[in-house]
Amino acid sequence: MEVLKKILDRLDLTPNEREVYVALLISGPLNATEISDISGTTKANVYPVIKRLIQKKFVDEQPTSRASKYKAIPPQDVMKELQQEIQTRHEKEKQDLKEIIAQISKLDLNPTELKGSSPSDSVWLINSEARIKTSTLELLEKSEKSITACIPTLDESIFTKTRQEILELLERIMKKKKRKMKLILNWELQEGTDDEAIANSLTKHGGNVYQWGLGELPFSAFLIDDLEGLIILQSVWIPIPKFGLALWIRHPAYVKPFEKLIQRFNEAGAFKKWG
Repeated sequence: MEVLKKILDRLDLTPNEREVYVALLISGPLNATEISDISGTTKANVYPVIKRLIQKKFVDEQPTSRASKYKAIPPQDVMKELQQEIQTRHEKEKQDLKEIIAQISKLDLNPTELKGSSPSDSVWLINSEARIKTSTLELLEKSEKSITACIPTLDESIFTKTRQEILELLERIMKKKKRKMKLILNWELQEGTDDEAIANSLTKHGGNVYQWGLGELPFSAFLIDDLEGLIILQSVWIPIPKFGLALWIRHPAYVKPFEKLIQRFNEAGAFKKWG
């Protein structure tokens, strides 16, 4: 089982997730109390851990007349499913990017209107997580009038840290420059959390905070002043998110299609206003 735990670690399962999964694999279907006793995970943490394992398709829930029991999916089946999901998402993202590039190529733009830049400089391709993070923070700092931010929910420590930096930067910008802001999130804001405190602060300083309510947000987007934007595509989703590809749109005419897309989501009722 130590070899299996090392494999699970490479898949970025947390220590608690590894212990719970291995306990279920060895012992068969268990309820939450049994999982806590066998794995050593506190009962308060068992349900969040099980929820994440179900989402990652490592565990199945088996409802009973009393309390649900949970069953580990065999590792071989998990890997087959994971491989298929990665392949499917990769193909979809390739197709999405192809369609975006095709739409951009059809835009009728006068080169003399390109704000001092050549047409080839109007869209930059950024292809590493570190550069994407740096570019996101740089873009937001440049904003003078408005910001629209779409941020997905990803329960992974690396992304959570970056997301928190972005939210704190948005809060500082609002307090300092009094900018109009729409912040579209993709997680339920819980009372007493840092996220709730930031959402309340942004609302207090004139921002509009919305929650996305239709599953996982399929992209990240940061648009400023109706002039520039950063569109981030998830190159890998399961088992851990990877943000390996982004488009920095540096001309207003290229930003408008994404603004309209977000507007259509809102008109369709995809966003729930906070506060």
